[in-house]
Amino acid sequence: MSDALARTYGVELIGRDRFTLDKASLLRALRRWCPGVEPLDHDEQAGVLAFVHQNHPIQLADARIAAQTFVAASDCTFSPAEVSGALEQTWDFDQAKGVLAGCTSSVLVTDLMSSSLGYRERIDVFQCALRGVLEVVSCAAIHWRPSQRIVAPAAWLELFDAGDAAHVFTAGAVNVRLFNVQGPGRAAGEIVMDTLGLGALGLPDLQCHFTQLNPTAVARVLFNTAWYIFERGDVIADGNTAQGITTDSRWPCHHEDALVGPARVVLDMNPGPPHAAGNRAG
Repeated sequence: MSDALARTYGVELIGRDRFTLDKASLLRALRRWCPGVEPLDHDEQAGVLAFVHQNHPIQLADARIAAQTFVAASDCTFSPAEVSGALEQTWDFDQAKGVLAGCTSSVLVTDLMSSSLGYRERIDVFQCALRGVLEVVSCAAIHWRPSQRIVAPAAWLELFDAGDAAHVFTAGAVNVRLFNVQGPGRAAGEIVMDTLGLGALGLPDLQCHFTQLNPTAVARVLFNTAWYIFERGDVIADGNTAQGITTDSRWPCHHEDALVGPARVVLDMNPGPPHAAGNRAG
């Protein structure tokens, strides 16, 4: 597993006005999307907004528990500066900066006691719980913390309800980032692109260091390969290849330390000459 595995996995729901959370309404919505969910404290009307997913048990060394979802409104005033890094790497929500400029409040939705679940089960439980929360908590934007991405709630809900698992996953849980590389000895137009989000689930993120390639085409490769790894696991061994931009191109892959933080192991995808940049393993 990746050292970047998230012990808790969560998103921040961001809005213009202070949120009022009603436990009974949340529980009704969660039950529509998460069979077997119950309040952790057995109180359906009041108390802590923690919910246990009884259909997703976890066996510890000395106890048997179940995955949990925790919901909490922040007492602090939200500032767009808190998510400036995510704004810089959000590419499919053109209005994000303007939307966040008018926001002052946030709600955290996170899992608890869930990091030992299989990653597919974990993200499925979390996304279903988020779907339930969004049914009763109207927000202007979602800050998907593990992928550092600002997500339009309506767009994510539309994809979730359409039922295509790949589209749902790549709409929030994974992000493709772009960084221009400059400095002495660097080639003109040198770029690093990577994914963020797979590491939080215990999988390797992806990375490509290149020149003279269309970033949109590289992003498509990274998203497609990210979904492949999510479906199959960390199965691309060092020296093996994955499909590049064209159907007949094969890019050699090697695990290595990420060029851009956060610190984690990534699977570097080498587009080969004349497009490869930097020094690579193998």
